[in-house]
Amino acid sequence: MLATTGTSRHTMKAALAQRREHGRVIDVMVANRTLVLDALRATGITSVDVPVDSSNRYRVAVRHESEMVLWSLVAAAPYATYVYFDTGSVPRATRVQHLATAPNAVLRRLAARASVWRVFTYYADEDGVDLLGDLHGCEIEFWRPARFGDVVRSRRWNRYATTLPREAFTSSSRPSLPAFTDAVEFPIDLVYTWVDGTDPQWLQRRAETLGLVDLATRHGEAASDARYLSRDELLYSLRSVERFADFVNHVYVVTDQQHPEWLRDDHPRLTVVDHREIFSDRRCLPTFNSHAIESRLHHIPGLCEHYVYFNDDFFFGRRVEPTTFFHGNGLAKFFTSRSLIPVGEPDHVSFKPVDAAAMNGRRVIAAKFGRSPTYKFKHAPYPQLRSVMFDIEDLFPDEVATTSASHVRSPSDLAMASSLHHHVAYLTGRAVPGSISSYYADLGQTNLEGRLAHLRRVRRYDTFCLNDTDLGEIDEVAKARLMSKFFRAYFPEPSSFER
Repeated sequence: MLATTGTSRHTMKAALAQRREHGRVIDVMVANRTLVLDALRATGITSVDVPVDSSNRYRVAVRHESEMVLWSLVAAAPYATYVYFDTGSVPRATRVQHLATAPNAVLRRLAARASVWRVFTYYADEDGVDLLGDLHGCEIEFWRPARFGDVVRSRRWNRYATTLPREAFTSSSRPSLPAFTDAVEFPIDLVYTWVDGTDPQWLQRRAETLGLVDLATRHGEAASDARYLSRDELLYSLRSVERFADFVNHVYVVTDQQHPEWLRDDHPRLTVVDHREIFSDRRCLPTFNSHAIESRLHHIPGLCEHYVYFNDDFFFGRRVEPTTFFHGNGLAKFFTSRSLIPVGEPDHVSFKPVDAAAMNGRRVIAAKFGRSPTYKFKHAPYPQLRSVMFDIEDLFPDEVATTSASHVRSPSDLAMASSLHHHVAYLTGRAVPGSISSYYADLGQTNLEGRLAHLRRVRRYDTFCLNDTDLGEIDEVAKARLMSKFFRAYFPEPSSFER
């Protein structure tokens, strides 16, 4: 099929593309690697796998001259094959060439200048607009004989070897890369909390519960309607999981006697968990307090020791690997924010619930460990250790029980999953600071359209959050239109989790 490439109307051009059945990035990466290996084998060229510092592609090394490899690809690669010649010595606009139609002189000139190529086929959605292209191409890196010794040397550093014996490139068998010490080889689950705030039965339960709560002792955000709105965020978040997070072992969706009508109930890697399955004390239910729900997530039956807590307004923005969230030795990571915990105690309703929970966490941490946390954490996915959460129950039983029993957000809450877990895990040697490329957009701000356009254009964030608040600078109709357009463009294919 024909598709369009480019970032603006001035750079748009047609390209041959394979029509993909789904948007899983890992499958495109594997297909491009297979394309390269098949073409090299067909012409008798031996290659060696080499690790690459990227989550988006594979790399192989060869010791043959670039012109020989070039003609191997021209002769044996499929007609829709393209090459991105990775060199700063030519303009970016001319680095991508279609092997079957590019002039021979151009190919030879670019091949001679670039020590690394990315070989790929475009994979497009059914509209031919959303393309997976050179970013996920298989790299070919050209190694050269060393000046001394019977070895071959790399052009760039990699984490495996910068020199290999010459026979490594003549063997008929391709040795596989070893398991590196920091490789994550344990299962990692994903846990969502989700609610449909338009469900009549849920609304009735909420109204009855709020009638029993003294809201004068709560901050105005404690029972805000914006916290419960659903714009099919979960549907598109699950699409992002399938497309970009192939490491996920099992997905759990925690909810209150609800089930999205579009969600399969027979998927082998997804389980819907009702609040009644994780709250042992039924007097705590129904609950409309995210802090209370967080306090019970580790009681999900069958949950792995390592899991990532996901709000339904979190999305993966590009392919990520498990090392984004955990180290190979099992340590969790956490992502600190520049936002600070307010000084003082949350003894009045002027503090936002998120601030009050952080302040309470600081108090119990200081009392137990003699340390005083000052920073908050990014509003991004939260890596969790199930054992740490059980330890928190043992360390602070009264505070945890009070949080679990609070039907709406309360000044006495702890934020166990999104905050306290990280402090306790760090102070007990089970978590360390990490880094994540994340983006936050408030759906109520007037610049929402520009923010969504930025996200769609750059696609350089590991995760992003589209958070709905009470900030009403944009009306609901316009907000829904912008969100729908963005979601369809970023995640066009249905996931296997959908009916």
